[in-house]
Parts: sequence; structure tokens; C-alpha cells
Amino acid sequence: MTPFEKAWAFIQTNLKAGTTINNWTALHGYLGDKMTIAAVRANNIEVDAPKANSIQVVPKSDFEIVWKVWPEYKALKCKRYELRDMTRFSKYIISIFYWYEKEEQNGCV
Repeated sequence: MTPFEKAWAFIQTNLKAGTTINNWTALHGYLGDKMTIAAVRANNIEVDAPKANSIQVVPKSDFEIVWKVWPEYKALKCKRYELRDMTRFSKYIISIFYWYEKEEQNGCV
């Protein structure tokens, strides 16, 4: 299993509808706003974000694109605007990946 598939499997198993996740960026940390997971599906995650007009359906493929540069992003070598150029869902994806890593550190993986 690749590292991405391991992370995706954990997210699929442990991220539940109704979970609230703080929005986070590598440069600024927690931003003060939150999003709520509306649904976790095999090929996407549905996010209810307070400023969005509708539920945001974030495809697994977009998660995989961001995963490829995740270490560089955390090290501030890949900028936030570069992630935005890769996917319009970058805000949700990086916050979910950060949630995943916190869960992993807590021994939940």
C-alpha cells in the first residue's frame, strides 16, 4: 500500500460525517474558521464550509495531487497559491491532511 493509499484508507475509515475540522495552513496555522464533514465516500469527501454556497465535493484524485507535494508544502517550499493552482479544493484538503497527521501522532492509525 502506498503512503497515499494508507492515508486515504485511514481517512475513509475514521473521518465521519459531522466531524468538525479547523482550517489550517502551513504558514499561518489554524485560521479560526472551521468546516464540517458532510459525507465520506469511496471517491470523494463532501465538505460543508461556512462560506460556500453548497456542499463541496472534493475528489480523491485532488487529494492525491496535493499528497505528492504535501511534505514540500509543510516545509513552506511549495506555496499555498501553487496548491490553489492544482485544485480549487486545496483549503479543505490541507486541513484534512493536517487532521490525519494529528490523528496519526495520537496513535490512532
